[in-house]
Amino acid sequence: DGNGREVAYADDYRFSPDPVLFYDVPNDGEYVLEIRDSIYRGREDFVYRVVIGEIPFIESIFPLGGPVGMAIPVELKGRNLSETRLVVTARQEGILPVSVPGSLNRMPFAADTLPEWLEKEPNNERPIPRATPLPAIINGRIDPAGDVDIFRIEGKSGDVVVAEVLARRLGSPLDSLIKLVDSSGKQVAANDDWFDPSAGLVTHHADSMFIATLPANGTYYLSITDTQHRGGPEFTYRLRISPPRPDFAL
Repeated sequence: DGNGREVAYADDYRFSPDPVLFYDVPNDGEYVLEIRDSIYRGREDFVYRVVIGEIPFIESIFPLGGPVGMAIPVELKGRNLSETRLVVTARQEGILPVSVPGSLNRMPFAADTLPEWLEKEPNNERPIPRATPLPAIINGRIDPAGDVDIFRIEGKSGDVVVAEVLARRLGSPLDSLIKLVDSSGKQVAANDDWFDPSAGLVTHHADSMFIATLPANGTYYLSITDTQHRGGPEFTYRLRISPPRPDFAL
């Protein structure tokens, strides 16, 4: 501020090395913005663009996706937003950007052809009274910190189940951990980080995925949480539970 006191600082934004700094100015006056390399390096190719102002910035959306061809109400959270709700309609399977006029950023919205459900609390402890119809994509949140979402599925011996989380790849800070246990609590499968070869330059492979063959007929429970026990409204996810589907990426 005008007295030389540091009032805000940022050296990254969630899992991105490019910082975003939010500051609610308390008093009129002069403020100084300093930009430097985090470890005091410098070269002619260390170029940057900085945008400063009362600019709309989207911090999270919910849900992170929806069925192809359906009008989906999407909740927006962020700073300086003129709108906090949009209706998004995806015309084809894939990922499309969601934004508002003047926004500094866009959020990815995933469209799929499987049936979709919204997670409903309470679902933190077994047993869960109703099974989730499969195949399905479940849109949910890990909120508050330490939250665990559990879903009950019914299966037969030899069934192959794929569980895949889309969160970090869609801009969510969630570092997911998924587990599948049988009705006695015995673990059948689990995964923390899964390497997605189609993710391009993304190096923070924090989304989870496993393929499991069910050992017997009966009830199973699939849980999802954050590996660091964090949580909040922005810790959103899409959890797909289905048989294997033929796919390719180029």
